[in-house]
Amino acid sequence: MLKQTSVLLGVLLLCGPVWAENAEEKELKAAQQEVDQEAAASKGEAKVESLAQQFNVEPATVQQMRDKRQGWGEISTQLALAERLSKTDSATYPTTADALNKVGALRDEGKGYGVIAKELGFKLGPVVSGVKRSRDTIRSSARADRPERTGRIDRPERPERPDRPEKPNHPGNQR
Repeated sequence: MLKQTSVLLGVLLLCGPVWAENAEEKELKAAQQEVDQEAAASKGEAKVESLAQQFNVEPATVQQMRDKRQGWGEISTQLALAERLSKTDSATYPTTADALNKVGALRDEGKGYGVIAKELGFKLGPVVSGVKRSRDTIRSSARADRPERTGRIDRPERPERPDRPEKPNHPGNQR
């Protein structure tokens, strides 16, 4: 019994980090989908500008990624990974653009975002936060593009209710 329990505990300890990584990857995928949904509601130029400004890269860099048929969620994920890489290894990757080249190369090799983050020495949590931040940035830029409301539509006022006539006294009711 003790042997079975120790084997089960060992399996759980080994699989624990895998479950955590899968959960982070699922959260990242959900955040990417939210970015894509928010981006669908706004103009392309505004999205390019807001992502470029948020991640401190040239708008042309974001547009090149878009020209490669990448979705807005994937672009924001790669930019967030590159931003995190340039912060953790600033000697090798002094700018986000340099780090973006490394992330792009790893992605072109067919590696997933979880594997890339692990290989580069950090977790996906901060990357997920960066993607959610870009979703909020795109959302706010989409709101800024909307025309202002002109106000409420004037509706005619409701007519007043006529007063109820008094009930006649009936001989059986004593009030």
